[in-house]
Amino acid sequence: MMQQLSLFGSHRPQPRLEPVDPVGPVIQGPADVTLRLPHPKMAWDLAALQLHEHEDGRWMWATSHAGGGYKVGPKWGRFAETQAEATRFAAAEILDWCDRKEGHTEGAMITPAQLSQIRIWAEGFL
Repeated sequence: MMQQLSLFGSHRPQPRLEPVDPVGPVIQGPADVTLRLPHPKMAWDLAALQLHEHEDGRWMWATSHAGGGYKVGPKWGRFAETQAEATRFAAAEILDWCDRKEGHTEGAMITPAQLSQIRIWAEGFL
């Protein structure tokens, strides 16, 4: 039996990206929500998503992963209407990084197995 998929079910909101403000603020102190994938042996995370509610009620996000990342704040222009949307946009950003990193882990701070673990973790938020 075939299942017919609705075109409306495939619509996902797009992030509202605003221009980066090079001197804009980032959140000082902890973000409202931080979702972490801990490194199995080291003190840092393999990946993390930071979510923070802006003063206007929108949600901002930031990502970090083995080898880079940034701190959440309006400086980056990454806004979503809800916390759930911000979580999905952050996870999609991590998956984009995984796609770029695929096949380029030799000599990096991350192994192919860890990259796969990050991908599986991030897909869980979509």
